[in-house]
Amino acid sequence: MRYRPFGISGKVVSALSLLLRDTGRSQAPGAWRTLAVCAMECGINAFELEAGVAPLAAGFREAMEAVERRLLFVAWRIIGDGRTPTDGRYLREAVREGLNQTGSGYFDLLTLDEAAYAALTPEGAATLDDLRAAGLALQIGVAGVGDLVDQAVATGAFDALGSPFNLTSGWHIRRRIREAAHLNMSITGFDAFPPELCRPPAQVAAKAALFRRAGPSAATVGVYAFLHETRNWAADELCLAYALTEPALACVQIEAHRPEVIERLAAVPDRELPTGLAAQIEMARIDTPAEARSA
Repeated sequence: MRYRPFGISGKVVSALSLLLRDTGRSQAPGAWRTLAVCAMECGINAFELEAGVAPLAAGFREAMEAVERRLLFVAWRIIGDGRTPTDGRYLREAVREGLNQTGSGYFDLLTLDEAAYAALTPEGAATLDDLRAAGLALQIGVAGVGDLVDQAVATGAFDALGSPFNLTSGWHIRRRIREAAHLNMSITGFDAFPPELCRPPAQVAAKAALFRRAGPSAATVGVYAFLHETRNWAADELCLAYALTEPALACVQIEAHRPEVIERLAAVPDRELPTGLAAQIEMARIDTPAEARSA
């Protein structure tokens, strides 16, 4: 199976998007620029940036200099801290700061993470509408994993959804995605790589032995052994290939901090799925107890 670009906000968007966020690495602008440029050279034109990380925004701004803005899909993610109200002032400052730092002119998508949405005030909700009307954010979205995200989808107030999705996703996540698609929301899938499945089995066993814990259960790694046994495919590549087959997703988000990883994953949408992979995955899902699946 081959994959096609999708449309979001009237743009043709690559099947993959790249998440750029602070993970405690304290990277300089040049490092972020390298990652963004590598993604662009690999055909990725969708990016989501975490707000509040000045070197990241500066590096992305440098990367944008060689590309026409209209060809990129740029999302700005506002991260809540569980204390600060997501009110009008907070949102306006976050967007103003982001536009100044990235020089993007506007954001194709402004995303609230789950914590930011939890603290959203009525005034903040009205500000989101104002930002959309002013053309500073073409779409407003919400992203997360919990029940609050389901509530946000049900309000019908958001244009886009960021939700985890991978081959272990259970009925809760799949229902959320179906409901969002029914509301014509643009949906981005993230967490496509379950760590317990993508680590090489030897590495999993070694880690378990180190901490004197039982090894991975047959309901996780065991029934998904084919992920590590499929010729010419790495486990994370197969997980990504599976996520890309979900028709409701506008794109699948990846996060990588090395250019060679971006290059390898960016090649997955152009590859033919191994024969019988879908059947193997469904058989593994059937053999996995419900409690072992992601919600």
